[in-house]
Amino acid sequence: MILAKHAASGPFATTRKRLLKAVLITMMFISGAAGVAGAIHGVRIALDMLLGAVVVLLPSGWVAVSLTSERSVLSPIWLGLARYSLATLGFAALFSVRPGSDPVAVLAGSAIALFLPSVVMAKTSGPASTPAENTK
Repeated sequence: MILAKHAASGPFATTRKRLLKAVLITMMFISGAAGVAGAIHGVRIALDMLLGAVVVLLPSGWVAVSLTSERSVLSPIWLGLARYSLATLGFAALFSVRPGSDPVAVLAGSAIALFLPSVVMAKTSGPASTPAENTK
C-alpha cells in the first residue's frame, strides 16, 4: 500500500502532527488574509494569494510527511532541495498557466506560507518536560 510507507514511526509521530498542524494553521490564516484582500481588492488578488501559498505549502506538507515517515529513503538535505525545487516548478507552472497573476499578491501569499509555519511551530510547542512526552 502506498500510504504504508509514509506511516509515522513512534519517535516521529508527534513531530509529524506538529508540522502538519503548523501547515494547516498557516493555510487557515492565509485563507482569512486572502478573504480580506479579496473583499478590498477583488477576487483575483485573493486567488493569487491562495495560489502563491499553495505553491509553497504543498511541498512543505510533502516534506513533513516524508521526513517523519518510518521508511524515509531520502536524507533531509535531499528533501530540502526537493522542496524548493518543487516550489520553483510550482511558480513556473502558476505564471505560465495564469500569466496575468498579480506578482505582489503571489509573493505575499508565498511569503506568509514560507515564514508562518516556523512561527506557529515556535509558538505552539515548547520543550517537552519528560522524555516520555517526546514520543507521544
